[in-house]
This record gives sequence, structure tokens and C-alpha cells, in this order.
Amino acid sequence: MKTDKLINLLKITLLLIPLLVISSEVLDVNEISYGNDEKQRIDFYKGSSDKVLVWIHGGGWLYGDKRAERWIKRFQNHFIDHQDFNVYMIGYRIGKLTAPNAVDDVICAYKKIIHDASLRNLSTEDIIVAGASAGGHLALMVGLSANYNNKECEGEIQPKAIINIFGITEIKQTSEFLDKTKFFDASNYVKGWIGSDANIDQITKTLSPINILDGINLNVLTIHGTSDRWVPYEQALLLDQRLGDQHQLLTIDGGGHYYFSEEEDETIRQTISSFLRSNFNMSTKGLQD
Repeated sequence: MKTDKLINLLKITLLLIPLLVISSEVLDVNEISYGNDEKQRIDFYKGSSDKVLVWIHGGGWLYGDKRAERWIKRFQNHFIDHQDFNVYMIGYRIGKLTAPNAVDDVICAYKKIIHDASLRNLSTEDIIVAGASAGGHLALMVGLSANYNNKECEGEIQPKAIINIFGITEIKQTSEFLDKTKFFDASNYVKGWIGSDANIDQITKTLSPINILDGINLNVLTIHGTSDRWVPYEQALLLDQRLGDQHQLLTIDGGGHYYFSEEEDETIRQTISSFLRSNFNMSTKGLQD
């Protein structure tokens, strides 16, 4: 009987370990404001090098938070080297009928990050922006911001590379996919963000990464499962066709939307780690091999 209780206690302890890690990191966070809305905040976590890694959470542009447990755990799971880097986690305005606020916010947040990183003597030439799902879309939009009309927050320093984890690359096709599959009981999250009566052709033209790639020199890693029912795998193929040699695509056969086996997770971790290190200048101080 005592043995059973001990085993149960051990199981509970093991379940709590990730939460304790998250809590300790949150205690060390430095929050930075870039706007008047409570969501327009950035969390900064100091790393052991001068390299900068930016993380953007997902949630279909409707939900999510930079400090939400599941998004921090997902970041920690896939970015095994995250303690080597100075990590900025971007919060942004979310909710129904709020497009294009999220895009404008992350671009303005990135400009703020450039300023903050320079004050901390971090390398503004060595910044990689990463995101998952809607966050993948937003990470791409940051990298392509020179071709997006946001005069208020235009910046001169482009990210060195983008990590796009099953992000949306073409708005209209994703919306049509969701209408066709009817996977969601609630609604089409794309229409939730832009509005069902919106001019989707015009929005697709301005808010789809696939349509604003011209003239951009940017290395991109995309990770996508072939059985993703939230963001169709074809979104990754569209980007791959357009970017060519600038694009590295990791396809997870049978993989869903964050539904990967441990073996697949390990492949993702190692691919991300390799991409980070190959795109950073390894001679800069503090980064260990």
C-alpha cells in the first residue's frame, strides 16, 4: 500500500517538474512595453551569449498568451538550446475581428526588440524569429516587413532567419481548407480573425507571406506535418516552391498540429538546433557547441 502511494507521489512530482521550470523562468523575466494595450508586451529572458531568439506564440490570432504554460512548454521542448540565447517572447493583440492588429503588433514589437537589444549590447545582426501556427505566420511577416505597409514601425535591420512551425502562408487557401474539412465545431478561425464579410482576396494579398516575398533574402526553416488539420501541409509546400534554396522544409509524415511522437520531437529539436547554429555567427562570445 505504501509502495503504491510512493509511486503515485513520484508520478505527481514528475508531472510538476516542467511547471517548476516554467515558474522559475517567469520569475527572471523582464517585461517590456511597446504599446498602450495590455497585450503589447514583450518578455525578455537573458541568455549566455549575445545572440537573440524571438518567439511568437500561436492561437489562430484569436487566443493565446506569451506566458501561457502550454506555449512556454512547447518552446522549451523544441528549442533545446534556448538558454544559450537571449529570448524575447512577444505578446500581441488577439481576438475576433482584430485583423491586422497582430501583424502590426509583432512588427512594432520587433523594432522595440532591436532597440532593447542594442541597449543590452546584444547582437542586433544575429536575430532569429520563430513562431508556431499563427505565430509562424507572424514570424514570417516580421521577416518580410519591408514589403508590408507599416510606416510607423519600419525598421532597417531584418532578422537573420525565420523558423516557421506549421504557420499559415496563404490566408484564403487556409480559410477554404477549414470550410471544406469542417474540423472545428466553433468556426473557421481565419474568418473569426478577419470577419466573414471581409474582402478576403485583398486581405490575402497583403497579409499572406507567400504574396510579399519579392526581393527578400531570408533563410527559412519550416516544420510541418502532413496530417495537420488546423493548417494544411500545402501551406508549407507553397512556401517551399517560392523560396527555393532559401528554404529548408522538414516534413513530418503523418504529423498533426503539435501531435508528434517522441522520435519526431527529437528530430524537430535537432533540426532546429542545427538551423540556429548554422545561421548564427559561431565565433561570437559565449555560444557553446
